[in-house]
Amino acid sequence: MVSRIGFLRVAFWLLLPATAVQGLWLRRVAIRLPGAPGERQGDIGSGEVMHLLALGDSIIEGVGTNNVRDSLPVQFARVLSEQSGKCIHWRIEGQSGFDIDDVLERLNSLEQLPAPHFVLLSVGVNDVTGLSTTRHWRSKVKELLQTLCRRWPGTQIIFTGLPPMAEFPLPPQPLRFSLGLRAATLDSIAAMEISNIPNANHIPTRINPGEHGFCEDGFHPSAESCNLWAEQLLLDQGENNHE
Repeated sequence: MVSRIGFLRVAFWLLLPATAVQGLWLRRVAIRLPGAPGERQGDIGSGEVMHLLALGDSIIEGVGTNNVRDSLPVQFARVLSEQSGKCIHWRIEGQSGFDIDDVLERLNSLEQLPAPHFVLLSVGVNDVTGLSTTRHWRSKVKELLQTLCRRWPGTQIIFTGLPPMAEFPLPPQPLRFSLGLRAATLDSIAAMEISNIPNANHIPTRINPGEHGFCEDGFHPSAESCNLWAEQLLLDQGENNHE
């Protein structure tokens, strides 16, 4: 019997001849929004200090939000501070266009840091658009998790699941459907690998343009949606830790 991941993988490659031209066209015409302006680290709240490291792609960089304070990492730090009653020192290490190789390179290049209590990860969309193989993706997810656990044992790792790209307003059909298939494939692989790490959680991304606001580029959630996303992340993280 063909596994779900196997079915999604085959369907994606069968559609590729029909979607390749659309993908090249999209790269030329897509609006490219800048990362959020503002400092890349700061504090929210008061009291005992907890450290949050946000690592990844354009979601971490805050593309599409008006200020870094509206980005997902800082909004997550805010709700975490409100729930815990502690001061959250947040640090953003992300960049638009980063795939999982870039994220690993950035992680390995970081200078000595205070051990973070939480690492918030967003990666995978650029591996979808860059046609990373499932073998490469699985290998690099393992390497990323192992590197984090080796460097900071006991740190809580929060992997934000790949978004529902089949719902994104920008890509035309059948490219949109194809991207959705690939995102679901990579997300399923990531969830399987993360399930083997006791201090890591894969949290599905529930933000999509069918229900929530997206930016003008049709590819990134708005600041308001990042706020809802941050709240949902913390809720799901808490539920996972109590299972």
